[in-house]
Amino acid sequence: MTLNIYGYAQSRTFRTLWMAEEIRLNKGIAYVHDGRVFNTDEERGFLLSLNPTGQVPVIELDGFVLRESMAINLYLAKKYDVLAPTTLEQQALAWQWSFWVMTSVDSQLLEFIRFRLGILGAQEDEQQAQECLKRLAKPFDLLNKELGDKPYLLGDEFTVADLNVASVLVWARMANLSMSQRTELADWLTRCFDREATRRITKA
Repeated sequence: MTLNIYGYAQSRTFRTLWMAEEIRLNKGIAYVHDGRVFNTDEERGFLLSLNPTGQVPVIELDGFVLRESMAINLYLAKKYDVLAPTTLEQQALAWQWSFWVMTSVDSQLLEFIRFRLGILGAQEDEQQAQECLKRLAKPFDLLNKELGDKPYLLGDEFTVADLNVASVLVWARMANLSMSQRTELADWLTRCFDREATRRITKA
């Protein structure tokens, strides 16, 4: 059974590649990455056959197709028992943090980098970027406070909860957004991004 991952690495596919690399390093299980942008009609048709929304990432494993990056990572953690929570309560917390970062951070942070860097169809607009930052202050403060008394979101060990949340915040790094005023959050991000799997995916 070969894990196939579809989607270019600079998209939300990054977080699935990170998870797959953690599995490869931990269990020696290889994966295949199709990093096409799927721009041609033929490529788009193929992608739509896997995901009717036409979005990436998508995975295919022994005939099983799954979309939505957070669902993919939670599934892979459970299937391969890598970075997986060990109790039902911890599993629920991993879901909680994964859903939280998508609803509270993902879209606002993406808007921030669009306006900060002038990409993805937006013009550089620092005023708009700062408005996005104002809306991100509350979730960033919450995350900083949560990490105040432990190294990772679920305790002493890095889990899929950390990977999913940090993989969204990688966009902050792309835009050189400093987290230095939120010490616990900044230190946690350094621990997450200094992992071997993260470094390998970033260099790929």
